[in-house]
Amino acid sequence: MRDRVRTTILTAALLATTPLLGTAGAAAAPTALYPPSALVLAVGPGDGRDAAAPVSRAVTLSCAPTPSGTHPAPQRACTALRAAAGDPAALHGRQRRCPALVDPVTATADGVWQGRRVSYRETFHNRCALLTARGDAFDF
Repeated sequence: MRDRVRTTILTAALLATTPLLGTAGAAAAPTALYPPSALVLAVGPGDGRDAAAPVSRAVTLSCAPTPSGTHPAPQRACTALRAAAGDPAALHGRQRRCPALVDPVTATADGVWQGRRVSYRETFHNRCALLTARGDAFDF
């Protein structure tokens, strides 16, 4: 009888401390599984020399854990950026014939890619030249 009471008390004590052990393990878990990959992409008129120049269009793009943001095609843009290791200057568009129109546009990208700071600015002769050079990420 004495052994049965002792076993019951030990079992009750063990069951009472189990939730505490589970909570302690959960508190030590990391808060994020993916390093941040979020950018603000913008396109504006002009040659990019004037930092106060207006922006025609700007979108947000988050690629981790899943593509999202205000970009019209976040999946394609994130796929292109992954292939370029998050470097907007390394993006490639598809070949197309562009008019010989000179209407400069400046593309910018600022944010974080897999925990690394990204700051990009480049000027193109026109929007067609931008899309030919940099592709889906700046197609908005």
